Amino acid sequence: MVFYNTMTQYLRRFSKRYLRPAAFSCACLAGLCFGTAAFALTKTEIYQASAPVGDRTEAAQTAAFQNAMKAVLIRVTGRRSAGEDAALGPLVANARRYVQQYRTASDSQLWVAFDGPAIERWLTQNGQPLWGHERPTTLVLLAVQNGAAGGSSGSVITTDDTSELKGAIDAAAYARGLPLVWPSTAELQKYHIDFAALSGGSPAVSDIGRRMGSDAILLGRAGGAAANATVRWTHLFQDRSSEYSGTLEGVNRAADLYAGLFAASGSLVAVDIEVVGINDLRDYASVENYLESLTFISHVSVESMGADTVRFRLATRGGSDSLQRALSLNGRLQPVAAGETGIQRFQLHR
Repeated sequence: MVFYNTMTQYLRRFSKRYLRPAAFSCACLAGLCFGTAAFALTKTEIYQASAPVGDRTEAAQTAAFQNAMKAVLIRVTGRRSAGEDAALGPLVANARRYVQQYRTASDSQLWVAFDGPAIERWLTQNGQPLWGHERPTTLVLLAVQNGAAGGSSGSVITTDDTSELKGAIDAAAYARGLPLVWPSTAELQKYHIDFAALSGGSPAVSDIGRRMGSDAILLGRAGGAAANATVRWTHLFQDRSSEYSGTLEGVNRAADLYAGLFAASGSLVAVDIEVVGINDLRDYASVENYLESLTFISHVSVESMGADTVRFRLATRGGSDSLQRALSLNGRLQPVAAGETGIQRFQLHR
């Protein structure tokens, strides 16, 4: 045990001084690359919003701050009704207290940036859900019908599309903080995706989604490209398949599901896990940084290590169930059979 404790302390000092800056740089670079493909908000942008402001009076400004806070709370809690939730009333009423920056934008809008960490602390201390960056990336494959209802011809919306329908869907995803990916024309050709294939419910769609790097798929058929077009949606996520009808219902119901699965709430619970496959200091730092990045984990400590296995103790909200759901989304730590102690074990996947 002396060796374990000494080695643990050494690993911590080494990783904090040398490895974490490199890991942070890699994470930032990955985020920049990901941002070109996905319609998503960064953690900073989640706490930014715009709201109409009628005039320059203090009362109008206060109202704009409160409306912007409501928009932020919808994203951060995952609840569509968060802005009207009485339990969140103190945050809305005191919105000005959390403002870090603001400026007048176009069309009589006030852009506001709030203090994200302070809002997160309030939500945590008051037992409210907090939905962090555990947000599945959802591929949208949307076939738009041409001509009269029931027609057999149409097109598939791509990332370069400028239709009202795509604009409305992107706006809804922005409001919920939901990362969306639209296919490019080249990807449609590569994977043989066209109107007929989507209308027929091609069984290869799920496999295509995985190959394109998405966590989930919204498969839809729209009666037209107008902002209020009726859309029939099928949402595929892990072992779930759900059907909805409505222009924005696919986006909103997907966000509802994700928030229900990944938003953290409740008191802290200690959970021990073992991670197998940690071969060097860089692996150790990578796993520790990843665990600490999860929204519902407030503290990570090392209990012991030996050979290629490290036992971590995690202070979590939601316990082992939340942990399993979050880790299944990323796939970096994959579950394996528990050891003799019965502690959950995960294999580091490179």
